[in-house]
Amino acid sequence: MGGTLIVSLDFELFWGMLDVCPLEDYRQNVLGGRAAIPELLELFQKYGIHATWATVGFLFARDSREAEAYFPERGLQPSYRDPRQDPYGYFPNARGTEQEAPCFYAPSLIRKIAETPGQEIGSHTFCHYYCREQGQTPEQFAADLQAAKAIARDHGYALTSMVLPRNQSQEEYTRILGEQGFTAYRDEENDWIHRRIRFRPLMRLLRLMDVYLPLTGQGGYLPRRENGIWNLTGSRMYKPIFLPLRWLEGLKIRRIKKQMRHAAENGLTFHLWWHPHNIGLRTREHLEQLEEIFRYYQTLREDYQMESRNMGEAADMLSRRQEEGL
Repeated sequence: MGGTLIVSLDFELFWGMLDVCPLEDYRQNVLGGRAAIPELLELFQKYGIHATWATVGFLFARDSREAEAYFPERGLQPSYRDPRQDPYGYFPNARGTEQEAPCFYAPSLIRKIAETPGQEIGSHTFCHYYCREQGQTPEQFAADLQAAKAIARDHGYALTSMVLPRNQSQEEYTRILGEQGFTAYRDEENDWIHRRIRFRPLMRLLRLMDVYLPLTGQGGYLPRRENGIWNLTGSRMYKPIFLPLRWLEGLKIRRIKKQMRHAAENGLTFHLWWHPHNIGLRTREHLEQLEEIFRYYQTLREDYQMESRNMGEAADMLSRRQEEGL
């Protein structure tokens, strides 16, 4: 077995940035990410990359009125203690159609993605739901999943793969995912930085260093099944170019390629992920870096029979092998 390369993208437009910065400060990143998607799909086709596009449920809507029709009842909307995290409270700022509010709705892009071979439309919850934030409840999470599945289904998509916003998973919530019919989710990186470090500034510094230097090892793993759902843990986020450390970009790409090679040589899974808005600025440079990574995947496919699979394909393969006792 030559290992598996999984690629997933957190497709959220501005919904994932509400509590981070004002729209005017991030609009160009979001619009640039939208513009990059057709080129990214061309790269995927050129190099045989299968990917899961974990899509916030609001994005399926043609306009704000359609999105509102799928809102859970008010008591089942997330009751975060921090009001900045509440997308429903922000919704008056997201009125209009995809053309009028391109930072909030994307049915035309979802359709283009779904029509591209090897691409899976997955879920990033309905409202970009945070599973570990104070105030929300498992019942609200279940209602969010039902809304996400409903709006996707009415647009012709069946959701079976989940990427939880900011990878905020916990056991009770993964059990709910299985009950709602999801077969795979992406957990956060399982390394010593995430397990042991609780001081946020130190964690951020170590994670930045790990982009360029092998602090946490190779990132390859054998997927495991939890509560009836496959945990397809993230191995590495493709980080956008960080201008103060631009001179280290070669190390960043070398690190990813070495991790991919280790997975290919040892029959492991390597899961690479990012957000489209991460490449919304300096898009040409980012696409060139991604093309170098994808070209290297082709080398690993030829030398070690590594296979590119989206999350749904990986979960199906793993389930078949489990049933066959392999």
